[in-house]
Amino acid sequence: MKISKIIQGLIIVLIIQACASSVNTTKLSEDGNTAYNAGNYETALIAWEQIIENSESKGKKAKGPAYVGAGKSALKLEQNDKAIKYLETAREISYSSPEMYESLAIVYKNIDNLSKEISALETYRKFYPQGEKISAINTRLFETYIESENWDLAVKLWPEIETLAQSNVNLLGGYLLVNISMQNKNTCDKLASQILKLDKNNIIALEYLANKYYEMAENLYITEMKAYKENRTNKQYARLLKALDEVYPNFRKSRDYYLRLYKIEPKKDYANYLGNIFTRLDDKEKADFYYKKAK
Repeated sequence: MKISKIIQGLIIVLIIQACASSVNTTKLSEDGNTAYNAGNYETALIAWEQIIENSESKGKKAKGPAYVGAGKSALKLEQNDKAIKYLETAREISYSSPEMYESLAIVYKNIDNLSKEISALETYRKFYPQGEKISAINTRLFETYIESENWDLAVKLWPEIETLAQSNVNLLGGYLLVNISMQNKNTCDKLASQILKLDKNNIIALEYLANKYYEMAENLYITEMKAYKENRTNKQYARLLKALDEVYPNFRKSRDYYLRLYKIEPKKDYANYLGNIFTRLDDKEKADFYYKKAK
């Protein structure tokens, strides 16, 4: 009988301790959320870390929300290493939430880990396609595809951000890069025109048009000059003159775009193109000027 009473007493003590621990965890959790929502991130982090310490001191992991709360708070405090530790722990214990993957994506961006950032963004999309932040997630994911030159993935994602992108120069510029890489000339022309209406000094659009007209002019010039040198007939000469009627206007268009680019940023590449163009336009003085700038 005595042993039975002792066991019952121990059980009661354990129940009381468990209840007290549960109440304490609930209170700390409430304190953490309240502090975080008020922008008191240090206080929030202390509360979440206390929950984590209480569990881990007993050889157990805390529940996922505690690690996510601590990770989010650390992220706000720009403590990236600590944020990664807590957020990755939450994932390791098979916890999942939109906030966790959003925070992981942000912290991976902070430390320039593009592959892990992409993975976090893609996982958010996979499991939370109706998530509150899905629009921002899709936008950033598209940007990461551009940065990593995952053109095919960017094309697949484009329909989901196309409406938003119509007034967003950065997204339109990214999509222009995609189409340049895929040599979709008609789409590139439309995008470049649309972008320059929003931003007349957009580098991506200006470079595309400058290069487009340069290549058109230069390729035709070389082809027809070579053909005439190999076959100096009246017919071939007439063909050359007709080609030059197309060549020189395109060189002038390219020149104007490269002059705009050079004014924005006097890069050596731009100067070299201008030197080449003025050479074709038989303006030696300006050609020499820009060739010197290209050195």
